[in-house]
Amino acid sequence: PPPTPSPTVTPPPPPAPPPPSPNPEPNLKLKMEKENEEKKEFDKIVFSDHDEEFSSSREVKTDPSIEEPATCESEHTTALKTNSEHALSHSQSVIFETNRRNSGRYLGLNLDTPKTESPTQEGDGSTAAAEGTDDKKDQYEDSLKELSTQRDEARRLNRQLQMKLAQYFHNTAFDGGQLGRGRPEEEQLREYERSVQVLSELKQQLSTASQTAQQQAEELRSQARDKLGKVEAEWEAFLALKRDAALAALSPHLGSDLARSKVQAVLTAEQLRQNQLTRLRLKHFSLRSRIQRLEAELHGQHPQRVQLEELQASMLERKKQAGRERDESLKLQRRISSSLEVLSNVREKLLWSQVEIRAKRQQLAEVEVLVAERRDVLTQTRLERNRLQRANGRLKQRFGLLGDGDLLMDLEQTMDASQLLEKHLEELRLRKAEVTSRCGAGRDKPQSFQGHLPS
Repeated sequence: PPPTPSPTVTPPPPPAPPPPSPNPEPNLKLKMEKENEEKKEFDKIVFSDHDEEFSSSREVKTDPSIEEPATCESEHTTALKTNSEHALSHSQSVIFETNRRNSGRYLGLNLDTPKTESPTQEGDGSTAAAEGTDDKKDQYEDSLKELSTQRDEARRLNRQLQMKLAQYFHNTAFDGGQLGRGRPEEEQLREYERSVQVLSELKQQLSTASQTAQQQAEELRSQARDKLGKVEAEWEAFLALKRDAALAALSPHLGSDLARSKVQAVLTAEQLRQNQLTRLRLKHFSLRSRIQRLEAELHGQHPQRVQLEELQASMLERKKQAGRERDESLKLQRRISSSLEVLSNVREKLLWSQVEIRAKRQQLAEVEVLVAERRDVLTQTRLERNRLQRANGRLKQRFGLLGDGDLLMDLEQTMDASQLLEKHLEELRLRKAEVTSRCGAGRDKPQSFQGHLPS
């Protein structure tokens, strides 16, 4: 008869999830339910083939001698699964958190669990309420992601254990249970106790590993808090410096109040864009980790199917590469045809330019011939000029006065002066004659007057 199973050690129950907020929004609930339904459909699509393959292995002949170990083994598997879920529930995850405040805090890492909330800052009532709802939504989404990862890990462990159970049941059904029946009961009990001891040791190792992981996570979390505080302080200083610089630049042109409002609006818009960018990055990281996890699961499930999918993917990639190369070749052909057309046009233009250059060269040769003739004529005229200049010089040297302009001018001046003096001399002579004539007439009048006087 099969050995009676000893009572297994039940692991501690997993901690209860954090209680939701008293007034969760209906949109967030609908969003979480919709995401859960999408994940369920995705899991059904991915693991339907896996379940169909294991369904055939589970259909084996069951008798009372086989059903008892199966129940025992199922208890062990459930214990392992609960323990793994407990370990996963205690593990902390790194969560990126975005601050939606208008003061513009630095977007950094928040290593706390999804329960913690970022501290609120001063602001208006409406903006504070909107920020609180956004932070709650982010926390709910982060907790949903963490729970989905834990669920996926638990499903993976469950599938592994089901594979082991199916293999065990298949082997038991194959040998007809003769291997266990031929062994004594004491040996089977010792083997069972040894298995239970190994299981307890594994549980203890798992608990110690989870404790050490929690300690390391706490240390890393404290270090991250310190770094986050430093970074936030630097970010606040940078924002203050930016705000002061903007106010100093805009206040002379717009005024202090208008400049302050405009700078605040610009900083708020920048913070919103940075928050959107952070959310998109978080979504990208989560999708990439999920893709990696699904790829690892696919690699672990069906090697042949994975090889076939890889072959199909490589063929598809080759087709895409061939299509890209074909498109590139077509583009190159079009470019070559267009370049050939351009080259033919350039050649025609080059021929026309060469013809024009030949004509211009002929004209240049004719002009050079004409210039050479004119140059010869010019040289001859210059030689004739030089000859005449030399002849004139000789004549000037021969005639002397005629060759000197200053002397000729002086001669003309002296001649004019002499003519004037001669005229003046003639005038003086005439005046002298008149004076002498007058004087002679006066000398004769007194004598005649004396003769007529009575004696």
